[in-house]
Amino acid sequence: MRKQLILIFLTAIFIFVSAQDIKYSKKEDFKKQFKSRFKDYKAVMLVDLTNKEILFEKNAYKSLEIASLTKMMSILLFVEEIEKGKLALTDTLTASTAASKIGGSQIFLREYEKMPVENLLKSVIIKSANDATTALAEKVGGEGKVNLFVNMMNSRAKQLGLNKTTFYFPHGLPPSRKNRKKNKEANKSTCYDLVLLAEEMLKYPIILKYSSTWLDHVRVEKGKDDKFELRNTSRLIKDYPYFDGLKTGYYFRAGFNIVATAKKDGSRLVAVVLGTKSMKGRDKFVNALVTWGFDEIEIEKIPEIKK
Repeated sequence: MRKQLILIFLTAIFIFVSAQDIKYSKKEDFKKQFKSRFKDYKAVMLVDLTNKEILFEKNAYKSLEIASLTKMMSILLFVEEIEKGKLALTDTLTASTAASKIGGSQIFLREYEKMPVENLLKSVIIKSANDATTALAEKVGGEGKVNLFVNMMNSRAKQLGLNKTTFYFPHGLPPSRKNRKKNKEANKSTCYDLVLLAEEMLKYPIILKYSSTWLDHVRVEKGKDDKFELRNTSRLIKDYPYFDGLKTGYYFRAGFNIVATAKKDGSRLVAVVLGTKSMKGRDKFVNALVTWGFDEIEIEKIPEIKK
């Protein structure tokens, strides 16, 4: 009886662990193993979305604070709302007091300022603007209440199988003391969950359109002199080839985080790195990791010469 219970217990553990990476198989055969002296990260994962294979991972299922990577889910919900016809890019929203005072990365929305949805959306994707995120969240959530939108975020996370992801805010700012007293903690996720989320986001061309844009502007309407520059928070799309997204995030406790997407010769890779102390070091590491990944994929495409 005891042996049977132990066997059942071990089987349950095996099923639980296996279920974590059921979406992607783990590639084992490489022509050259990836090596890097850069160890300044808490977790990392590289996935070949084209072949549904995990190429590299360390601590990829560990739940960590993700800062503004949070906005990946917010962006997905905004775009899904547009796709459903419930929100139009040409609609105009009015900034609330809360949106205008949110702080952090922003486009400095003025209280009651009116702005088209498309400008707000690209401000979120390119600039990671917290005020634009809040304005859209209040609209999509309904009744101007951000907490209703957060409920939508967590519900969508469950639908997508993001089993170790929890959202308390739509923007990714660290929780204040006041919020902690209300049991609102930092948003958390894993590398694996963020790959799943990235794959869903990549279904929508408008997301890649703006996540691959280095510079843009808002408030460029005729007669206005307060044009505001949007500079992408990821230098990967400017400094290295093949990168076209997707999102960065930072605050001190979370560290520098990134979900980077790249496409070469029809192959699509997603790299996630969480918890680094150096943005430049992180970007060089991601580029090296993705370059290695593409090299491995190219080697597989070359047919073996028959002797």
